[in-house]
Amino acid sequence: MEMKKPIPQLHKTTNPKHREDYVFVEKPGEDFTALKLISGPFSSIVYKYGKVGFRPESEKRPDGTLPMVFDYTIIENKIEADTDSQEFIDHIGDILVVVLDEELKKKPDLIKKEDDGKNWTNSIK
Repeated sequence: MEMKKPIPQLHKTTNPKHREDYVFVEKPGEDFTALKLISGPFSSIVYKYGKVGFRPESEKRPDGTLPMVFDYTIIENKIEADTDSQEFIDHIGDILVVVLDEELKKKPDLIKKEDDGKNWTNSIK
């Protein structure tokens, strides 16, 4: 049986801004784009997102929102920060919301419905 991670409490967004708090980076020979944090306590960490989705309808919050879930891979962490901390996950989750919002404005058909309509998922490259 797969263990589910508990749903984190709502947090106040950090309102990240592209080119102030993070930048996109690429490594020659790789087929993905990563993000590098350039401000705050996690500055210099490089990571990439994996699968992105939302919790099932049954886990809807009282305000009607569905918690977002996503995978991420740390590529570089020279400062040896705790990248499993809720603070880090919340921060890169806030960045993900900004990135998705910007991409959806440019390409509204970017999201595809999978899993028999129970979850929305997308992979960011």
